[in-house]
Amino acid sequence: MTVKINTRDVMRRADATASSFSEYDFIHKHCRNDLIEKMKPMSLNPKIGLDLGSALGSSSRYLSKRFKKCEILSLDISHSRLIESRKKRSILSRIREIQASANALPFINNSMDLIFANQLMPWIDNPNHFFSEISRILKKDGLFIFSTLGPDSLQIINTLWSKIDGFSHVNKFIDMHILGDNMLQSGLSDPVLDVEKLTLNYSTPESMLLDISSIGARNCLVERRPYLTGKAAFIGLKNKLNKTAIDGQIAIDLELIYGHAWGKNLNSNPNEYKVDISQIINLKKKVRT
Repeated sequence: MTVKINTRDVMRRADATASSFSEYDFIHKHCRNDLIEKMKPMSLNPKIGLDLGSALGSSSRYLSKRFKKCEILSLDISHSRLIESRKKRSILSRIREIQASANALPFINNSMDLIFANQLMPWIDNPNHFFSEISRILKKDGLFIFSTLGPDSLQIINTLWSKIDGFSHVNKFIDMHILGDNMLQSGLSDPVLDVEKLTLNYSTPESMLLDISSIGARNCLVERRPYLTGKAAFIGLKNKLNKTAIDGQIAIDLELIYGHAWGKNLNSNPNEYKVDISQIINLKKKVRT
């Protein structure tokens, strides 16, 4: 399954919400904490770890704290988020920020002991290609662990918008079974997936839409409405959302998918990793200006 995502739109919205992300990233925090719990029983001793879609670096900082001898590469498409992330860590930490797209990972084969991807996949165009890239760079017995949203997420919003203008206003999320098949096809070993249903309650449509827009989690599909959604359409959505309220609360359902798998053996030097130097930001200089 391929979902056409406007990558430039993803980058632009991530940059625009760098300062507000930490205040509204409840789902990101919730899934990060669940992934951390799932990792606790695992026997891991990584030397090189990769935090994909690192946002403001909270997962990178946790990984660096848990695995004290591990160098953590904190990769995100957003320059502004990486600058904010850089401000939050010690200059002595073993975290290094890298601006790059997860669709084209700038690392050589068999180079990562650990790959952590929290809520990155909703912004991935082609999961087959993405998992193949993960399989390519993950060492044998290395761990890949991730969270994403499933197709039952935000269905009420999608349904209500379809009655207003017929356009897609919600990203298309991939079914857990398809993800499992993609992981196996890529060569990843022993994939395990599970799902959690979560309901968020809001007192007003405005508070719900603010949560979504403040973390940049808006529709970035290529097929979305090609022009601005008018004020009347948003008023129509708010009215319809208010009609769904029970006891003054608007319920939004999310399907949270968690997965992990292990690497396969590739013919490469396991002691090397490579980063495209042009992708590394001189964050120290940027922060000062």
